[in-house]
Amino acid sequence: MLRTTEAQCLTCKTKTRERVLADKMIRELPENAVFGGRLRIVECAACGLRYLNPTPDVRDLQHIYNYDVYEDSTNNNPALMEHFYQTLVKNQPSLNRVMEIGCGTGEFLALLESRGLETAGVEFADSANRVKFKGKLYVGRMEDIDVPPGSFDAVLLLNVIEHLSDPPAVLRKIKTMLRPGGILLLRHPNSDLFYFPPYRYTVEVGKYLMHRWLVSKGRKTKFTLLGFQNQHLFYFNRRIIERLLQESGFAVADYSTTDPYNRQRMRKALNSGRFVEAGIAAVRHGLSFIGLGPECLIAARSSAA
Repeated sequence: MLRTTEAQCLTCKTKTRERVLADKMIRELPENAVFGGRLRIVECAACGLRYLNPTPDVRDLQHIYNYDVYEDSTNNNPALMEHFYQTLVKNQPSLNRVMEIGCGTGEFLALLESRGLETAGVEFADSANRVKFKGKLYVGRMEDIDVPPGSFDAVLLLNVIEHLSDPPAVLRKIKTMLRPGGILLLRHPNSDLFYFPPYRYTVEVGKYLMHRWLVSKGRKTKFTLLGFQNQHLFYFNRRIIERLLQESGFAVADYSTTDPYNRQRMRKALNSGRFVEAGIAAVRHGLSFIGLGPECLIAARSSAA
């Protein structure tokens, strides 16, 4: 069994009263079972930050990261990468040098290189044998690498911030890496979707009941409930992420929860006769127009100060 440790609110810097958002529904999921079902998603009563408490012990993090999944990352989807690129150039017309933190196999950086940009990437694991871009690769924790100030026009943080043990510290470091007016392109799961009552009590509770029924029949499931993953230490929403960005010296220039990947998923599920999956994707697509899509994509501009 893997170890856990008690957490406290990162922004309040203290253990305040917490509201439990997810416990029973995620307790028996395989990603929680390896921790004895102890991981819970909680919300700080003082500031609203959502996070795991208890959280995976840092000594066991290597056991919950399977780096082979990078080849199958949804961020490598061609339509989604084009969506990222168009959002980037719309908000940063004078684009030359780009760094991606958590670059994985570097599919997106390779695309940027094909369009004439200089690239660099940061990856926690030694991924040199699978990186597909030609720029410099920094191996290690973002907090530990040494990058000269003002080196980049844009920094990419795509589905990474929820994995970090100290997101505000990384945001402040990114601020120093960007030139004044540089852009941070940030993507993260939208926890407001999973805790939107009509969605939670129809889709998520329905998935939970289906999961329990399949398990009772001796069948394995790959359900994700309420956005829970044991690698996701934080569960951000718009209010919290915009506050963290502002406190770190950024101003939000663009915010969206719509993207082509969910539309593709809906079409593929329909064509394959997976009508329940298609219905969930359709609901998510509709909710994206009121800011409740499953993923948030944010372009934030670095201030001159």
